[in-house]
Amino acid sequence: MADKNISKVRGLKILKKRHKAIRALMRGENAPEIHGDKVWFSSYFIMEYLEDNPLPKKAKVLEIGAGWGLLSIWCAKKFGNKCLAVDADKHVMPFVDLHAKENKVKVDTLVSKYEDIPADTLAKYDVMLGGDICFWESLVNPLYKTIKGALDNGVKTVVIADPGRSTFLKLAKKCQRNLNAILVSYAIIDPNAYDGYLLIIKR
Repeated sequence: MADKNISKVRGLKILKKRHKAIRALMRGENAPEIHGDKVWFSSYFIMEYLEDNPLPKKAKVLEIGAGWGLLSIWCAKKFGNKCLAVDADKHVMPFVDLHAKENKVKVDTLVSKYEDIPADTLAKYDVMLGGDICFWESLVNPLYKTIKGALDNGVKTVVIADPGRSTFLKLAKKCQRNLNAILVSYAIIDPNAYDGYLLIIKR
């Protein structure tokens, strides 16, 4: 019998907030602190984009501001990629591990602000992804520096998704001006109708 507290979206099993394992992780001092308390929707823009632009199995994927790490888990499951989920909040990592186990994949994790990811770590990855990660004005410049640092250290593709916050559009404009980025309006219907943007940079 299907568990009503588990969703199936794009081939992934995603535990809902009412699931007993999620509720247990949300309690007390171990609850996420930096908006890592749910699945943010922009990840699904990137999943659909990658459905149409699939990654080779050998590609190594770095997900920044990963939250529950669903992009990493999806890439590991869909393409067999080696993935690293990075987030500044150590309390989201049990959610990553829980969902990776539920989906029968392995995903590496790193607790770090994205602007503090070491250059030698960036150099190990081919693709950098992030959804809903530019929600404060104070994040625009650090995220821009992270993107530039990733490209400078050999990352070949960067895809950042957002519903269209003013802070994200400010970041996009800076990346278009200096990094030859393209900004694409995007709409999906699975798991729900939603629209926003993809910021895409390729080297």
